Amino acid sequence: MADIVSIASDDTLKELIQQRFQHEPAWMRERRLTAAEAYFALDWPKLSRTPLKKRKLDQIPVFNAPPGSNHAAPVFRATDGEVKIHLVNNQVVALSVPSALTDRGLVLKPLAESLGEAPVQEHLGRIIPDSDDKVTALTAALWQNGVYLHVPAGLRETVQVSIESEASQQLPALLTRNLIVCERGTHVIITERLRSEDGADKMLLSEHTEIVVGAGAKVQYGAIQQCSSRVEGFIHRAGQIAQDGTLEWNIGEFGAGLVVSDHVSHLNEPGALTKSVTVFFGSGQQHQDYTAKSYHHAPHTTSDMVARGVMKDRSRSVFTGLTQIEKGAKGTDGRQREQTLMLSDEARADAIPSLLIDERDVYAAHAASAGPVDRAALFYLTSRGLTEEEAERMIVHGFLAPVIDSIPVQELRSEVWDAVERKIRE
Repeated sequence: MADIVSIASDDTLKELIQQRFQHEPAWMRERRLTAAEAYFALDWPKLSRTPLKKRKLDQIPVFNAPPGSNHAAPVFRATDGEVKIHLVNNQVVALSVPSALTDRGLVLKPLAESLGEAPVQEHLGRIIPDSDDKVTALTAALWQNGVYLHVPAGLRETVQVSIESEASQQLPALLTRNLIVCERGTHVIITERLRSEDGADKMLLSEHTEIVVGAGAKVQYGAIQQCSSRVEGFIHRAGQIAQDGTLEWNIGEFGAGLVVSDHVSHLNEPGALTKSVTVFFGSGQQHQDYTAKSYHHAPHTTSDMVARGVMKDRSRSVFTGLTQIEKGAKGTDGRQREQTLMLSDEARADAIPSLLIDERDVYAAHAASAGPVDRAALFYLTSRGLTEEEAERMIVHGFLAPVIDSIPVQELRSEVWDAVERKIRE
């Protein structure tokens, strides 16, 4: 049977790791045990406007799949060039990779089966440290599976990858790690879909995604999260970008009762560039805490963050933007903009933009705003024959369109619009 253990059960955690991960390489098992020790010494993430201690997260049980359950699904040779992996409860149910790509070195498979790969040993846990806080340590200790993608240098055509991850209503926790390594000169478009079924009990979701962008490589990472309201979610994504590399984040956040989500870019070498687009929509009692960070470690690097959200009912959002420019990072350009539209007097939105600048020869700017629907615009539209609901929908569309339409992948763009429509109708 599977193990169900309380997060607070410190006397069982190490024993569980020894039993359930004995098939793994020694280096990975040791890292799990080290993370388990750190878990008990660390506190929950310190978020000034999202107090976590009151949410009793340590009372959510942790699920661990029994040994031998992570079997790779058959590889279906796709004739249309589709590269896709689909996981349900961290078990692979479908995997599709064209032989023309695997023959040239592309690797897409479950992370649990990739621990013998040299890039995994080199990069796993290097961008998101195992002991950042209590959640990262717990995930590092007990992650069950995830996705490993390696795109080798020399693969010049654009590779499109679909990652789907689902959780059933029986699952009390889903702990996942993803590692994406894109070498020099490659171009990869990744679309991740994260969903869960409804259920009576809370579910803990923790996902860590690390992205390595090689020199001159371009990675367009898109994700849409539509989990049920029972989910308490922690989603951490981070990338490091080499010389003249590009990392684009296109994030749609719509689900989960509580979500703490961030995406972080480390611009490590000259010419590195990152763009960030975040679209969020809160309803009901949702609490959404988002963070976008860009660290300029090298000169002549560029970052651009854009976020727009809509809040209704009694939902609440917190959006934190950070642009940090280190000493010596001359010629850097860092910008951030965040706007929230309020559809209810009971909803609340906080925007916390910040710039940390230790170099003079740079350009940096930020802007943030939150406000209600323009009553004059609403009156004008209703006076032209629209109902108030139709007018409000039109205003929401007009508000979000500049950001959603900037998402470069048509399929993801359409899915984000569909999610917006569902939230409007709730």
